Amino acid sequence: MKKMALNELAQSVGVEVASDELIHGYRIDSRLVEIGDLFFALKGERVDGHEYLCDARAKGAVAAVVDKKYEGSNFGLELVRVDDVKHALQEMARFSLSSRPVFVVGITGSVGKTTTKEFVATLLEGKYTVAKTPGSYNSQATLPLAVLNRGEEKILVLEMGISLPGEMERLVEIAPPDAAVLTKVALAHAANFKGGLEEIRQEKMKIFSHPKTKVKIVPDDLCLQQVGKGAVYFSQEDRAADYFLSTADGWGYVDEKAVRAFQFDLPFKEPHMLSNVLAAIALCRQISMQWEEIHHQIPKLQKPAMRFEENEQAGVRWINDAYNASPESMKAALSSLPEPKEGGKKIAVLASMKELGAFSEASHQEIGLFAQKFVDHLLTLGEEAELLSKTFSEAQKPAEHFCDIKEVAKRLSELMRPGDVVLLKGSRSMRLEELLEKIYPQCGA
Repeated sequence: MKKMALNELAQSVGVEVASDELIHGYRIDSRLVEIGDLFFALKGERVDGHEYLCDARAKGAVAAVVDKKYEGSNFGLELVRVDDVKHALQEMARFSLSSRPVFVVGITGSVGKTTTKEFVATLLEGKYTVAKTPGSYNSQATLPLAVLNRGEEKILVLEMGISLPGEMERLVEIAPPDAAVLTKVALAHAANFKGGLEEIRQEKMKIFSHPKTKVKIVPDDLCLQQVGKGAVYFSQEDRAADYFLSTADGWGYVDEKAVRAFQFDLPFKEPHMLSNVLAAIALCRQISMQWEEIHHQIPKLQKPAMRFEENEQAGVRWINDAYNASPESMKAALSSLPEPKEGGKKIAVLASMKELGAFSEASHQEIGLFAQKFVDHLLTLGEEAELLSKTFSEAQKPAEHFCDIKEVAKRLSELMRPGDVVLLKGSRSMRLEELLEKIYPQCGA
């Protein structure tokens, strides 16, 4: 990483400091601080970063960005005093991009953002040096860290997530993408979008709003029409799409502009995963990657953790899709469940879908109905999921609702048998992956 001086960074937010020490890295979590880092003392709902300045210094931080009203000790840190710590973090990221330009790929959507980001980065590595958003660093506070902590790579792949109107505009101000991908738009983080799906769509499409953005990849014809000039459309249903994917006998076939262009061994079977692969392929083709370069990288594609992640324990096939949940991703997971072995059954453990606001009740009821076609036995967890359980049981199939994950683990241990398939799916806050730890503590899953 090309290091920037502290006084240079401070000047970018209108603050003068004497120190010209070179900054090695940028952190908002004192536990992750390393020697030579700049620590941002963000104040959240539960944690105030100013209380961790001492810890940051002990870990090796050389400076900290703090609220100008902070009156405590500097603990030996050079302090950069600002009106708003988060805004300063964002502005320093903007300054970093203007002083060290890089080709930026932005990725957003309601379903498959992180997976598509990983796939895009993996494919691009067949031709370029690539930096990418670590994990799900896609927010107003974490995306700037991905920008600041990058090295000298040719391409920076950024995941851009929103939970409030106006947030995409700010992310695009911080890191205007040269190329952008919109994955499927659905009801997710919908509590703050009173206009529902259409308002979410309009907010997400603002990823294409900057004049710098020349490559625009969209998931459906409606977005194609609304984004307009320069947009490219990928699909698994519409053969008229710019990039169309069909499958047969373990092979994937990509048509580019209605001409068969590419054949490859399918790395995954699930349609929603293949949609993410197709989005990544479309992006790479639009920035001049050759089919041979893409083909070389396809076998290297890997699902991120807890995204339809499969493993087997004691003869039970687990599908850990517990990273997060929305109505659309619930449907994708349920409809992609593999068949159990002879005599086995499909068990789904579904937890509450959070942040749906006024759409919560109808969405949980909808998933209860949908699950009837794909699941033999249902266990649910969380207040909102009780309606899901009641709706599912109307099909005269067994459904049990719980308020405590320990009780779910106990019942699941009694219920499952070798040959069964078990799906774990729920919002991040429900932490359903802990079921594996409780049932199989020896595997540390």
